[in-house]
Amino acid sequence: MTDNSRTGPLKDLTVIDCTRALAGPFGAGLLADLGARVIKIEAPFGDGYRNIPPFLPDHASPYEDREAGTDFGAPFASVNRNKRSVCLDLKNDIHKDVFLQLCDQADAVVENMRAGVMDKLGLGYEVIAERNPKIIYACVRGFGDPRTGESPYASWPSLDAAAQSFGGLVYANNGLVTPAIADVFPGTLMALGVVSAIHNAQQSGKGQFLDVSMYDAMMAFQKSAVAQYGFTGKANPPGLQRAMTLYPFDLFPTKDGRISIAVAQPRHWDMLCAAMERSDLMTDERSASNTARLENVDWVEEQICAWTSQLTRLEILEKLNGSVPVGPVQNMADIFDDPHVAARQMLETCSPGGDNPDITLAANPIKFSETPTTLYHPPPTLGAHNEEVLAEFGIDMPVTPESD
Repeated sequence: MTDNSRTGPLKDLTVIDCTRALAGPFGAGLLADLGARVIKIEAPFGDGYRNIPPFLPDHASPYEDREAGTDFGAPFASVNRNKRSVCLDLKNDIHKDVFLQLCDQADAVVENMRAGVMDKLGLGYEVIAERNPKIIYACVRGFGDPRTGESPYASWPSLDAAAQSFGGLVYANNGLVTPAIADVFPGTLMALGVVSAIHNAQQSGKGQFLDVSMYDAMMAFQKSAVAQYGFTGKANPPGLQRAMTLYPFDLFPTKDGRISIAVAQPRHWDMLCAAMERSDLMTDERSASNTARLENVDWVEEQICAWTSQLTRLEILEKLNGSVPVGPVQNMADIFDDPHVAARQMLETCSPGGDNPDITLAANPIKFSETPTTLYHPPPTLGAHNEEVLAEFGIDMPVTPESD
């Protein structure tokens, strides 16, 4: 079982993670990757995300009464690495007290349940803050929390598809964006909010509550579209905006797939034309300027496609040679073989336990010169660290996953 030393710039922080599924665990996972001591609190039945495939060979569901190396699939592993699992029934008074004792020694508590769920359990922000005034209580909710602003939808559940739809992303792209950006981006913002609030608490001595609405996050994700409407009062047409502000800024066919080409500056257009051996396009009134290219987008697209379709992605990359922003459309096999990924150490391997092969996960993309991060702990099985964590926190009473 891989279990390296915990490293990273947040090594001094402790986070109690009550999140589940994707949005909250992604944000808490970022904090764990940055070195925070993250304790994942799970109900006796575990985070439902554990049961989403694909699974490893030596696997059993948390519901099955048999020993196995893992009780989770790849989606759970991707956002719960570097965490330890403590199984508590928060409807049980003994377990509630254990939870509060953990919070007493923590810098932050994070969760992504519906508004009011933790309050009904008697474990809301005010209860925890009464015991630990410096605590940061952070959450991701579909439509925010009444503490920071009432919403007519505050009690509604929300998943990625709903938030993308509410927030305008489905309209802008004429379909859902994958992977689940309305989970990943709010989770990222929550992690940033936690770090910011802890910084403030270290100066002021006072903690606070913060939330990220998935709906709000999708609006922030589309700041440019919001500003365009704010300037003009006119909504963009539905569908992918391939030619609203810059062109080319699009995907083009090649002999072995597709490639993106983005022209942001006049020099980029000139360099692209030179690589295409089409110097005439630099001066043609239909393509000499970005305004002209936007007005004649179909014709300009035809000229570029005539060139790209005769070449492979690699041949185009070689001809442009870093002069123009360009990117081959890669699948995961391509990415695993890319020399950039190896040079940046963006893949890390760990042993998940049992009779299973090692697994490979995405590394932390934030690279530090003085406080490097690492994959220091494999994804945890349900409740694997009850005894270890309670001993570490000095909590003596025995706790089992079962309710009274």
